[in-house]
Amino acid sequence: MVDVVRVQVLIPKEEADRFSAYCREKGFKKSTLIARLVRDHMDQEGFYPQRELFEEKNMGRGDT
Repeated sequence: MVDVVRVQVLIPKEEADRFSAYCREKGFKKSTLIARLVRDHMDQEGFYPQRELFEEKNMGRGDT
C-alpha cells in the first residue's frame, strides 16, 4: 500500500459549496479529485524533485 499524508485546505465557504456540488454531480470523491488535480498540476509544471542521494539515515554511520 502507498503511504498517504493528510493535507487540510482552507477555502471560502462559497467555493467549498461549489466544489461539493460539482463532486456530487460528477460522481467524484472530493479527496480523490483534489489529489488528481494536485498531481496533474505538478505534472503540467514539470515538477519532479530529485531524491536526496545521501540521506542521513542511509549513510550507515549511525550518527542520526
